[in-house]
Amino acid sequence: MPKHEYTLKDLLDAALRKYNFDESITVERVEQAYRDTVGQFIVMLTRAVNYDLRTHTLKVTLSSPALKNELTYKTTDLMNAINKKLEREEVRKIVLF
Repeated sequence: MPKHEYTLKDLLDAALRKYNFDESITVERVEQAYRDTVGQFIVMLTRAVNYDLRTHTLKVTLSSPALKNELTYKTTDLMNAINKKLEREEVRKIVLF
């Protein structure tokens, strides 16, 4: 009978999928990747960050209209940086409010 070797990561990933925690973790990872990518100053001007797993859309509410205008031109770069940090293409769209 062959022995199967599993890493702790494999076992944890399987347990998370089995109990549907992987979706919550993905949402938190995307939201944290946004905060890590934009830096502390923009985080201070961010009111809310919500990731919709079904549509792969990151929704960001900002307190500064000028910042919203500036980030509008950089959404593709921001999305690419977040996906690079996550090491997979998770975010497909960013909507600024």
